[in-house]
Amino acid sequence: MNDRWITAQKHVLLHDFAVLNDSAIRMPFAGQWCKVWIYFGFVFAWAKGARPRFDTSTDMGLVLVPADAEVDSVIFRLRATDQDADFPLVFEITATITPVVRIDNLPCTLYNKVCQANVILTKRLMPGRLHDFAVRVRDTKGDSNSMQATISVTNATTLRDKIFPHIPSLIMVPEDTKPGKELDYLLVRANSWSGKPVYIELWQPKELFTIRQRQTPTQTRGIITLTGELDFETQSMYTLTMYATDPYTEQGKDTRNIAGLSVVVIVQDVQDVPPIFTLAPPLTRINNSVQPGDIILRVHAEDGDKGVPREIVYGLVSEGNPFTPFFNISETNGEITLAKPLEELTQITHVGAPVVLTVVAEEIRRSREEPPAQATVVDVGFLLGEPGNSPPYFESDKLVPES
Repeated sequence: MNDRWITAQKHVLLHDFAVLNDSAIRMPFAGQWCKVWIYFGFVFAWAKGARPRFDTSTDMGLVLVPADAEVDSVIFRLRATDQDADFPLVFEITATITPVVRIDNLPCTLYNKVCQANVILTKRLMPGRLHDFAVRVRDTKGDSNSMQATISVTNATTLRDKIFPHIPSLIMVPEDTKPGKELDYLLVRANSWSGKPVYIELWQPKELFTIRQRQTPTQTRGIITLTGELDFETQSMYTLTMYATDPYTEQGKDTRNIAGLSVVVIVQDVQDVPPIFTLAPPLTRINNSVQPGDIILRVHAEDGDKGVPREIVYGLVSEGNPFTPFFNISETNGEITLAKPLEELTQITHVGAPVVLTVVAEEIRRSREEPPAQATVVDVGFLLGEPGNSPPYFESDKLVPES
């Protein structure tokens, strides 16, 4: 309801009031005033409807909360709407000196029609104590509405097993599981005295998982379903944060309208990533003093699958490469050594041209149940010095001063 409409209606009322007052001579005075007040009451009640309104089912006039409620847990869900759709609506706590709760406003747009917020406990509760505060909701125009709220702490315990008859303790999922796969399920018992069905919400991570619900008057079955691709090397564990609205509570001891839970999903590694070289210099200079058996380079590779990594063995690809016979490589540690005299190697190449070797790193497969072994190759180059271009040296260890 905009201000111009309200102003226009006030002018209409003043005009009608003048007409009624003028005709008061011809009609009973009491009857005229009755009509005036009814008319005024109707219009101003309509104008008042322009303010945001709390959903009556989320009245916090008196909320019973067991003393074992966990700090940082959601203990209530607020809902409000606005006749003028001046969204988003913002909820906030007011009129309190030592607040025991805070408000977490949930995303809301014009398409939601109803805006919501979670009331989150910030302090440990003491049985028998009352906590009074006010909750205000306001729209984008600044119009607001408030309600008094009281939390009464009961000496009860949260009956988690009755709220959730079945919760997956841990979900193990191979990383190559296809989207659309049903992983597990949870059951949420309905609240018999509220008359509402239980609804399960998955808050995160929505990009990979979803909840498919099957509701009955007594309970709701939420099937946890994979919707995206998993990758163990990117992320190996997910914590699913879920809420159940209007779940079972113990009447007279607990009137919370929401319950939260977390389910852990573990991504199992699958052998789908080949070895990765972590040490393989592209070019190495070979000194002319190198002898057969000397180490000239060391390469290193690791299994790309980090869950249960396989051992790696090394080798040289000989096919089509005339330089391979001049080198050896250790299968276990990747050390490359010279196999023949350097003079023989220089006879099949020329100065300035690199000698290129192809090194292969392969996984070791130890059982038939394992996926096939995978391998990765890398090229490494060696640059030879000019023949006879050795560093200068002294022919004698005796130094003779010049005369």
